[in-house]
Amino acid sequence: MNLTDIQLCADFFHVNYLKTFYLVITYNENSFILLGEKANFPHLMGIQNNTYRSHGYNRPQYLFNDIIGRNPISTSIIPNHIAPNSKMYKKALNFTKSTDIFWKNSGPLTLNYNPSLSSTKLNNVDILLTDINTGYMLGWVSNNKISVNANITMEKYCICTWIDESAGIQQSKEKYMPHQDVELIRFVFAFDNTSKLIRKKEYIYDRTHKKSILESCARNNCNLLIDTANACHYKEIAVTEGIPCKISGVQF
Repeated sequence: MNLTDIQLCADFFHVNYLKTFYLVITYNENSFILLGEKANFPHLMGIQNNTYRSHGYNRPQYLFNDIIGRNPISTSIIPNHIAPNSKMYKKALNFTKSTDIFWKNSGPLTLNYNPSLSSTKLNNVDILLTDINTGYMLGWVSNNKISVNANITMEKYCICTWIDESAGIQQSKEKYMPHQDVELIRFVFAFDNTSKLIRKKEYIYDRTHKKSILESCARNNCNLLIDTANACHYKEIAVTEGIPCKISGVQF
């Protein structure tokens, strides 16, 4: 792996996070507007801010511009050979699969991440979209509240971290779940830079899938937040199958 691979990741980031934004709706009737900023990219690739700043990049978006523009980059920032055991290698390896969290998620959960409840800390993450089966995770931080009119305000979230635990054990894939409030992804809508809807997905969970999610929540002492219309199905499974989990604040 070398600079070419990071450039390909930058191309992917540009198309899928800068020219595309997402609306995610959960089964707890919450919704999130998700998008990217140029300044997010170096961190997503595991490039430390002290590294690029010491080489003349006082803003991360300037480094992104040089990467995607195919301009020369110091090998002290991106080595000619990126070692397989390095953070950058792990971040870049499957980054072009990161949008699978939206479209091919086999364990689609949203964590309302509270670092005070976690022994495994994430910095500046408010929402963590996860696939508990692949181990892919995308972290998002609240970026700005947009006033639509005098009465309506919308909150947007920017991508801030990419985690790939696909090679890890199940505990690694669930390492940020303990004690968190968890929601289930229901709808994902993708819009281009003119706000045209370009893709959509609805997640529907069968009994086996619901049971698996409850077992995951039980392992990690999570609180599954879900609307009244759907909560009854999960409660029935929890009682029938004897799964000691918490649903909407009630312990079963």
